[in-house]
Amino acid sequence: MVFTVFAFGYGACFGSFLNVVVWRLPRRMPILLARSHCPKCKQDIKSTDNIPIFGWLRLRGKCRNCQLPISPRYPLVETGVALLFAVLFLLIIVAHGITLPASTLTDHHGNWLSEFPGCPLLAVYLHQITLGYFLLSLVLIDEDQQKSPWNWTLFGLILHGLWVLIEPSVGQLDFLAATQNPLKQSQGTLTQAGILSFLGLAFAGLFSLIFRWLKVPHQFTNCSQAMILLGIFLGPVVLCWSIMIMSASLLVQWGTKRILPNKTNSTSGAALQLFLAWLLIICTWRWWPMIDWVA
Repeated sequence: MVFTVFAFGYGACFGSFLNVVVWRLPRRMPILLARSHCPKCKQDIKSTDNIPIFGWLRLRGKCRNCQLPISPRYPLVETGVALLFAVLFLLIIVAHGITLPASTLTDHHGNWLSEFPGCPLLAVYLHQITLGYFLLSLVLIDEDQQKSPWNWTLFGLILHGLWVLIEPSVGQLDFLAATQNPLKQSQGTLTQAGILSFLGLAFAGLFSLIFRWLKVPHQFTNCSQAMILLGIFLGPVVLCWSIMIMSASLLVQWGTKRILPNKTNSTSGAALQLFLAWLLIICTWRWWPMIDWVA
C-alpha cells in the first residue's frame, strides 16, 4: 500500500505538470522556465497553493488573488494521472503482470517487493506509463481543439528508445509471448525491438494516410501522433487492435449523430479513442489473440 500511495502521489505531480504542458505547448509558451500563474489575473501561484489536487480543494476552486473560479479540469487531470500510475503499478508490478500477454511473467519466486527495484517488470511499468502519459497529453490538447507540436511526440519517442536500451523486451511483450520466451529468461534483443518499432511506424503511416482521407474528428495531427506513439511503443499488432477499437467507436458516434442530429452535437476526437483503446488493451492484453510470428 505504501508503494501504491507513492505511485499515486507521483502520478498527481506528473498530472499537475501535464496541465502546464497541455496549456502551454500549443501556444508555444515556455514550460520549464516560467512559474505557474493564474490564467485570468496572471499572478504567480504560491507553492503552498500549487499542491496537486489538494491545492485546488484548499482554495475551493478559486484563485487566491482575483477570486475568480479555477476550472475543475485541473484537479480532475491530476487525479486521473495519479490513478493511472497507481492502477498500472498494481496490475504490472504488484500482480506480476497479471494482464500482460506473457503468462510466464507471473512465474516469480517470492513477492515483487523482494525483487524491487530489480523487478523485471519495473521497466515494463515505466514504459507503459510513459506511453499513457503522452497519449493523454494528446487527448487533452485535441479536446481543446489545438494542435500538439511534433517535438513533444519526438521527446516521447526518445524516452521509448531509452527504455528499450535498458530492457529491449518492453516493446515486444506480445512477440515474446507468442514465441514462448519468458521475459525473465529471454530479455529480447535490440534488433527485434527495432524491427517491431519500424513496422509499427510503417503501419502508423499507412493508417494516417487512410484517416486523413476519412477526416477524423478534431485535429488530424494529434490523431497521427497518437498512432505513431502506439505503433513505435507497442508494435503493429497492438496498433491494429487500437485502430479497430477507435474505428468502431467513431462509427457509433457517427451513427448516433445521424439518428439524433439535434441532440448530439459534440463528438470526441480520434486521439481520445486511441487512448481508451490502449487503456482497454493494457488491462486485458493477455486475453487478446496472438499472432503466430514463427509461422
